[in-house]
Amino acid sequence: MNLSRKRRRELRKLRKNAQELLDQQRVVLGHAGEVLGQAGGQARRLSDEHLAPRIDGALEAVRPTIDRGTASARRAADAVRRATTPFVASALARTVQALDEIDNPKAAKKVRGFGERSGYLKPKRSAGGVVALGLGIAAAVGVGYALWQAFRTDDELWVAPEN
Repeated sequence: MNLSRKRRRELRKLRKNAQELLDQQRVVLGHAGEVLGQAGGQARRLSDEHLAPRIDGALEAVRPTIDRGTASARRAADAVRRATTPFVASALARTVQALDEIDNPKAAKKVRGFGERSGYLKPKRSAGGVVALGLGIAAAVGVGYALWQAFRTDDELWVAPEN
C-alpha cells in the first residue's frame, strides 16, 4: 500500500499521540493502584478500631444463649446416639452376615471396617490374634518358671564336694 508523505506524517503523529496517551494512562493507573492500596489499609484499620469491638460486644451479649443452645444440641445428639446405637449396630451386623452369606467378602470387610471404626461393632478376633495371645502367655509362664528355678533355695540341689 503506497501512502503519500502527508498520510505517513499524519499516521506517525497519530501513533506518537497514542503512545503518549498510553504512557499517561499507565502512570494514572499506577497512581490509582497506590491509592487503592492505601484505601484498603485504612479500611482494615477502621474495621479493627470500630467494627471489631462492636461485633465482639454483640457476641458477648448473646454468648450465654449460644452456649445454652450448643449444650442443648449436644445433649440431644448424645440422646439420639444412645437410642439409635443398638439399631445401627444390629443393622450393620445383619448386613455383614448377609454379605458373608452371598459370598461377597470384600463388601463385608468394608462394612465391618466401617462398623469397627465408628464404634458400632467390636473388632473381630482372628485366629492369628488368639494364637499370638496364647504364645505370649506360654512365653511368660516359661520365663516365670525359669526365674523360679534360678532363685529357689533348695538344699538338695547343692552337692558337697568330696574330699
